[in-house]
Amino acid sequence: MAQVFTGKFRRSLDGKNRVLVPSEIRDSLDAADREGLFLIPSKKCVFLWTRSYLDSYATLQGADPFKNLQFNRTFFPQMIFKTFDGTGRIVFPAEVVERFPDREVLISGNGRYLEAWHPPSFDAEVKAFDPE
Repeated sequence: MAQVFTGKFRRSLDGKNRVLVPSEIRDSLDAADREGLFLIPSKKCVFLWTRSYLDSYATLQGADPFKNLQFNRTFFPQMIFKTFDGTGRIVFPAEVVERFPDREVLISGNGRYLEAWHPPSFDAEVKAFDPE
C-alpha cells in the first residue's frame, strides 16, 4: 500500500546542518524506506523522496533509458541520499543548507512525497494558490 504524507512541520537546522524529520513521518514509513530519504533540490524547495517512491517513479519512466535522456541527465545526478541518524535526523549538505538562510525548515507532506521549504517561501507559494 502506498504511503501518503500530510501536514506541515516547522523544524530548525542544528549546528551540524541536521534537521529532525518528524516522528509522525518516520513512524509511517514502510520498512524499506526507514533507512533515509533522497533529497532533490528544485527551484523553490527540496523534494524529499522515499526509496519506494523513487523506485515507482523510475518504473514509470519506462524500460527505454533513451526516452528521457536529457531529463535523466539533469534529474537523477542531483539526488542526494541521506540516512537517518539514531534520533531521526538527516544532514543537509551545503548546497541544500544555503536555501535556508535563517536555518528554519518547513517539511510538508505532499501525498506520495515530502518537500522541505524555507517557511516564508512556502507561505508565499500557498497564498498564491487559491483552490475554488
